[in-house]
Amino acid sequence: MNRKLLDILACPKDGSFPLNLHVFEKDDEIITGILVCPKCSRWYPIREKLPEMFPDNLRNKREELDFLRRWKDFFSLDNVAAGKPFKL
Repeated sequence: MNRKLLDILACPKDGSFPLNLHVFEKDDEIITGILVCPKCSRWYPIREKLPEMFPDNLRNKREELDFLRRWKDFFSLDNVAAGKPFKL
């Protein structure tokens, strides 16, 4: 994901802008990370350079929890324990 996307991305749930970015892997672009809404605490994964900003009902709980488990050491405990729609 190119960092310039942060200038236009907003939370699909409540429209909040800007989103907080946590980068786990990067090269010239962000490969893996999460975007977190500061208002509603929803988090959205960035996988293979693509932000996945689906509404709650279109998210796959098992895949999302696997993502959190894999990367939990790279972001704050608050996002792991209090994030929505899924948390560890």
